Amino acid sequence: MTTENKRSSTRTYDAARTRRIILDAAEAMFAELGYSAARIDGIAKASGYNKSLIYQYFGDKLGLYTEVVKRADQIGDQVTGEAMAHFLQNENIVSDPVLFRQFIESMSGQLFHFLLENPRYLKIMLWESAEDWKTWNQITYRPDDMTELHELAIAAKQNGLLRKDFEPAMFPIMIMHVTTAIIQSFSRYQNLLGSLDTPQSREKTIDQIAKMIIHGIMEPSVL
Repeated sequence: MTTENKRSSTRTYDAARTRRIILDAAEAMFAELGYSAARIDGIAKASGYNKSLIYQYFGDKLGLYTEVVKRADQIGDQVTGEAMAHFLQNENIVSDPVLFRQFIESMSGQLFHFLLENPRYLKIMLWESAEDWKTWNQITYRPDDMTELHELAIAAKQNGLLRKDFEPAMFPIMIMHVTTAIIQSFSRYQNLLGSLDTPQSREKTIDQIAKMIIHGIMEPSVL
């Protein structure tokens, strides 16, 4: 490698590392304070880089927030995408009730573990919900984790797996929000539910989440 190529490689590495450090600091700040209260000054101080560099890399606070959301969503896709791909390769998933239940169990478990291992992302979503998703709806990156699950639910309903009065568009929403709500409620109801500190308690909780979704949306005759 020539000296010039070495310098170019170092600059590329440093830029990637700098972006990662800034995004880590921003993610922590947005999770702690929400978008509205977070300040670029605070993110700059936490990251160790000056404001002008943050603006150079991300444009403005909304651009920085967009990249935080984008990075978290892409990590989530890597986790849940494997589970989806495994089941979606089997065309019987929308006609076989056993396979469809297994899919819900797998998706619920993958999402549960992702949110538990990425609490900052969960907090950001809770801040957005509290603020009526007004910032989320402004960002340029549009996470599309709904369409494929919606289409799957439509086909499953047509094949009699889902309740006749169930709206297929609610399927991905239920998986996301039932899982989210239960995780964020554990601290509030720890006297009743215990904690999520052990593998046994986590697996038990995943089982309960999956059962709640399955029995809420599927036809009783196929359960």
